[in-house]
Amino acid sequence: MKKEMTETELRQLEKQLGCPSGEMGIELGVTMHETNIGMTLNTIEFLDLHDGNLVLELGHGNCSHLEKLLGKAKNLAYHGLEISTLMHEEAQRINQQVIADHKVDFKLYNGENIPFPESHFDRIMTVNTIYFWKEPEGFINEIGRKLKPNGCLVITFAQKDFMKNLPFVGENFTLYNQRDIEKLVEGSGLAITGYLDKTEEVKSKAGESVERFYSMVKLAKK
Repeated sequence: MKKEMTETELRQLEKQLGCPSGEMGIELGVTMHETNIGMTLNTIEFLDLHDGNLVLELGHGNCSHLEKLLGKAKNLAYHGLEISTLMHEEAQRINQQVIADHKVDFKLYNGENIPFPESHFDRIMTVNTIYFWKEPEGFINEIGRKLKPNGCLVITFAQKDFMKNLPFVGENFTLYNQRDIEKLVEGSGLAITGYLDKTEEVKSKAGESVERFYSMVKLAKK
């Protein structure tokens, strides 16, 4: 029987979820991949990838899903950005062969400025990172600037009503529901073009079995 986590352990987990590091971070990277793979694969489907697309992922974790993404269309090019040095290194280690065989690039960034030209990407995706955006209004505009006029962005996030009851969710998280996303997008140069709600049975980061309610929102330039 799994013992309950102490408050100190929960706060450490909360910090690690925002930016994994050290030995705990490596283990957490594996756990995040396993618990988030349903969200990630559904996000990839919702992206509607076409041959030759240039794809950006923000906060890719250990990126064990990369081969599946690249198999969705021909001649895809992938760029991954991470704030976690450890996840940046793990993604490169895990995907050595994929990197050798495809157009793949991993970079570290500060979580605020995307180091690519404007109107550069056909598709941009991010899964379970929006809770940790430092300046959400500014960052969604930054993402929009990097998107081609006919491109799309998919943001995937667990719903506020689900997240607020998880023991490791504290002040480091900003939680969202559909209305919060609509308000965030209102002041940006993006418009919502699609929205999907999903549920799935998963083991939480604290080790408990839970029914997760999450959403995928698709955005394009106005």
